[in-house]
Amino acid sequence: MSEPNDIAKKLMEIIPPSMGWIRTEMRSTMKEELTLPQFRIMAQIFRGKNQACDIAKHQGISQAAMSKMIDSLVARGFVEREPNENDRRHFHLVLTSEGDSFFKKARKNAQANLKEQISCLELSEREDLEKGLRALEKLFLTAHSRDNSVR
Repeated sequence: MSEPNDIAKKLMEIIPPSMGWIRTEMRSTMKEELTLPQFRIMAQIFRGKNQACDIAKHQGISQAAMSKMIDSLVARGFVEREPNENDRRHFHLVLTSEGDSFFKKARKNAQANLKEQISCLELSEREDLEKGLRALEKLFLTAHSRDNSVR
């Protein structure tokens, strides 16, 4: 199965359920504290996206819906809005120390559950998985860098 089309098809079959499993793990960690979209906002801020409009585009939602979710995160003390010195109409989003701790804890718990799943694999399967992940990282980071340089 080294044909690019076969690999692409397999990726399209495997990635969505994999992400579904991760989302389920994150939800179980977060309990009722946050919705998954709110957690995704925090993840984007954690990764360096700090403009509401950019996060809204990434999540495929309206600016108004994004604003409501951010308001909720601000009210809970997980996110702060910092003024943008260059443009008063915009602001930077930052995780508060409480938000950062919450995000890291949820991620750490999901990672621990994933570790248990991976531990069930044979050593050779774990090595194959690691090799495949390095290839995915190269593939998607290269594509991401290429896409951003075109803009």
